[in-house]
Amino acid sequence: MGGARMTGRARWGSGRTRATGLLTAAVVAAALALAGCSGSGAANGDCDTSEGTLAVGLIAPLSGPLANIGLGMRDSADLAVRQADERCAIPGYRLELQSRDDKGDPPTGAAAARELAANPDLIGVVGTYNSSTAQTVQPVLGDAGIVQVSPGNTNVSLTRGANPVTAPLRQYQTYFRVVATDAVQGPAAADQLAAQGRSRVAVVSDGQTYGEGIADEFVKQLGTRGGDVVMRMTLPAGSPPDAAVAAINRARPQAVFYGGEYPDAGPLSRALTGLGVPLVGGDGIVDPDYAAAGGRDGDLATSVGPPTETLPGAKAFLDAYRAAGYRESYGQYGAFSFDAANVVIGSVGGVVANRGGGAWSPQLRPAVDQAVQAYDADGVTGPISFDRFGDVGTDAVTMYRLLGGRWIPARAQP
Repeated sequence: MGGARMTGRARWGSGRTRATGLLTAAVVAAALALAGCSGSGAANGDCDTSEGTLAVGLIAPLSGPLANIGLGMRDSADLAVRQADERCAIPGYRLELQSRDDKGDPPTGAAAARELAANPDLIGVVGTYNSSTAQTVQPVLGDAGIVQVSPGNTNVSLTRGANPVTAPLRQYQTYFRVVATDAVQGPAAADQLAAQGRSRVAVVSDGQTYGEGIADEFVKQLGTRGGDVVMRMTLPAGSPPDAAVAAINRARPQAVFYGGEYPDAGPLSRALTGLGVPLVGGDGIVDPDYAAAGGRDGDLATSVGPPTETLPGAKAFLDAYRAAGYRESYGQYGAFSFDAANVVIGSVGGVVANRGGGAWSPQLRPAVDQAVQAYDADGVTGPISFDRFGDVGTDAVTMYRLLGGRWIPARAQP
């Protein structure tokens, strides 16, 4: 798969010099000090922006069936950029968000990454949402040394390679994510079904990177809980669900696990109505439009992190988002996108400040990568720091149940 290779850059934590470690510590300290200026009341007009404008990139599905997710990601990252400008986050510069639509399509995402990477004033990229798109974007940004912080990718292989358990291998030193992986979500869904006594499960997935990955993780955990996968098949995204329903009917499961996104999960759930079994999935189906697409009350799903509204640090974000007047909802990944943008901005601000200000240069990108690796601060979604693979240190997952056509939190996994 696209991402299953190493770049030529050295792996952090092996052969890292004391001088580099001290530099990184100084950069992170500066970044956190800058981040702490948020809310100080500074206006962009009072900032020194004599050095010009720097770009924060965003790659997300801004059109097509997943646009309601991508637009919330874009607006939330834009809010982070606006606030950074208000607090003079990067000495000498103003910031702007440069958004690119990947349409949920890997080749389109790669083209978007190449376009953004051609800008020497690009300091980092927030994105992507789809794991399959990440696989094509990773090498473009990785080869350019441009940091990427994803607020939505959950496939395990993106950070740990093809053998994440037996031989984990960091794929790109420039790639990080602020969400838990499918190695947490899949098992949480299996545990929930086991607790309900639903041991016979049919598994359907869409053939995409995300769908196959979360289905694999679910199957592994179900086996450890004494469950039985009575049927497994691939139903390509966009296909009518008839063939899957016929096979599921013959297998007589107690539940159906679906690996994929809500535009295909909804029609499959509706087609299962006569069988009397719930559909269970991951964060790809926790969307306000799932019920309209055919999802039924009683369906279950996991999603990354607690609900945004319940997070202790979320009130300021929610208030600011509403005050900014964005037309779209921040959505399931808005808070994560806000945090991802602030990781990029805070890290770059620390790098520039550590140099005593002055001109940005693409030659600073390796220092930015190191600063993100050493990042350690509280975000809207909780504490943010990264392990040696680029995965966030927290792995909270919430179980949701569809009731009255709305996803309602059922329980949280700490």
